[in-house]
Amino acid sequence: MSDLVEADLPQPFRDALRCLREKKDAGARVDAVSGNFAYVWVEKLAKNNALESAGGWLRLPVAFPHANPHGLITREALRGASEGEVGDGHHAGHDMCKPVAGIGGAHYYSWTWENAPPPRTPEDIIGVVQWYERRIRKG
Repeated sequence: MSDLVEADLPQPFRDALRCLREKKDAGARVDAVSGNFAYVWVEKLAKNNALESAGGWLRLPVAFPHANPHGLITREALRGASEGEVGDGHHAGHDMCKPVAGIGGAHYYSWTWENAPPPRTPEDIIGVVQWYERRIRKG
């Protein structure tokens, strides 16, 4: 996504991107916006297996941190900590992948923010990434 379009996102969302780039992944970027959601690529998203393709797209509301994240998109199915794939909320080829399908998005994990502390500040983006990484580890 061009800087011009990213600049059109709400200031709190841009502040969250800045924090993500400073504290987790300098290469984090918005690859698509669809409806009320931005698809934020995080290359340094920790996974269970070093052989898995890197990264994934966080599906974040453009109103973040005033609305909750909903879903993760990956290029390949996530591998569990033990044998097999992470099956929890996995939907291969789901419509939610379409905004990033042209650049490899193929697996949607419909993980909601249920039972997690609500984000309150742009800096909470780091907690969002850590929450997704825990979901990946738990399989």
